Amino acid sequence: MPAARRTAASRPAAGRGGDVTKALDTLNDAISRAQTAAKAVRADVGRSPLRANLARDVERLIRDLRRDAGKLDRAVRADIRKAVSAEKPAARKPAAKKTTARKPAAKKTTAKKTTAARRS
Repeated sequence: MPAARRTAASRPAAGRGGDVTKALDTLNDAISRAQTAAKAVRADVGRSPLRANLARDVERLIRDLRRDAGKLDRAVRADIRKAVSAEKPAARKPAAKKTTARKPAAKKTTAKKTTAARRS
């Protein structure tokens, strides 16, 4: 039995950000591994203040990197969502009926009674 054909809508499009999200996930995994390794190094460094300070600085850099990567991740995913929603065809309104031009109806004005006419 031949494989079912996929429609264009169900096929993953290159522009939908599949590669980008995989790259961001890989980056987050690498940051997690680096953070774990930095903690292990800090434990092995010993009590030397200079080495402890260096290890602390490395951990701080990794923490800042994780925060910036999270911001980048959210921004990229939002851009991808916007791009995908822009690809969807907008719902079309039905065409408006064409009508022949009409002359505007003349306004009827009511005659106001003057105060002299009301007194009589």
